[in-house]
Amino acid sequence: MRLDLRQDFADIYSYLAGRVRAFNPAANDGPGESGPVTRIDLGYGFDQDGWVAVVFDTRPNAEPDGEWNGYIEGNQLERTHWPAACEASEDEVMELMLPDGTERKLPAGRCEELAAVLGDLLKRVLLKARADGVFAGLPKARRCELGVEEQNGIYGWPVSE
Repeated sequence: MRLDLRQDFADIYSYLAGRVRAFNPAANDGPGESGPVTRIDLGYGFDQDGWVAVVFDTRPNAEPDGEWNGYIEGNQLERTHWPAACEASEDEVMELMLPDGTERKLPAGRCEELAAVLGDLLKRVLLKARADGVFAGLPKARRCELGVEEQNGIYGWPVSE
């Protein structure tokens, strides 16, 4: 099985940028009331359903508490090939092409390692978006955190208690 994550990176980056451009604090489908964004979470699922959700949290004391899970529907980009890759990886070596062109192999039976690879992919998307100024026009609180979390808690960034 071969999984090329370069297109995933481009698709997710584009989706994130579009969601930022379309953000309306009065109509935000995320935790909190109308107000500045305090967290931007990229949540994802990869083993049963494949998707990435972009959730803007406007709670004044937002923290990495999994609240984004209640706001997946309508905020997600489907990644239907991720569950197929996870299933195939149970019986065969998975060849990965990372966004930077690096090749990596995951031994058979290591689907949980795929969770980390995908989490790192999303982390890179967020950091590139921040470096590129994608969030510059977003109404953010003085402290606005970025986060990545796999739906079942297999991967989280930044690492929290």
